[in-house]
Amino acid sequence: MKTLLTILITLAFILNCFGQTSRQLTKDDSTQIETEVEMKTQKLKDSLLTSEKVADNFHIEFAADTFRIEERQRLKLVIDYSTNGMVTSTLDANREYDKLLNKYYQLLLRSLNEEDKEILKKSQRNWIDFRDSELELNGVLMNDYYSGGGTIQRVFAAARVLELTRDRVIELYDYLNRKME
Repeated sequence: MKTLLTILITLAFILNCFGQTSRQLTKDDSTQIETEVEMKTQKLKDSLLTSEKVADNFHIEFAADTFRIEERQRLKLVIDYSTNGMVTSTLDANREYDKLLNKYYQLLLRSLNEEDKEILKKSQRNWIDFRDSELELNGVLMNDYYSGGGTIQRVFAAARVLELTRDRVIELYDYLNRKME
């Protein structure tokens, strides 16, 4: 499976090959992106509602939640695929995934009895410690001494931040999904 970074770099390369010029997002672009994201999200929900493989609204909600973030990031990169655009869209996606992390953490927390809530809280504190140490290492490895430098290091670092948060959201969703079965 391709990593987010590979996808971002490939997208930037493809767009560049067609002679388009990267530009910063405008307010109109953001409005258009949001409209398109919501339209495509509704199509996704509709198709999942008619699918025999998706049994309930919880799965549809998670699919829509994550799709919105990924599609918004993709559409932003179509317009601004500069290094700064890649970093900005990736960090924006991370902020959105962080909101989902809190949402699915709270859902899981509310579904547990008091004793088990403490286990989840401990797990989350441990994950935060892990995330913070990973980000510290990520920052060290951006150093020119280790990386060879270049602005692409910012893209690598941002992609790692997003990957950590996205993976935790998926873990929490998987716990909830397992608990619901």
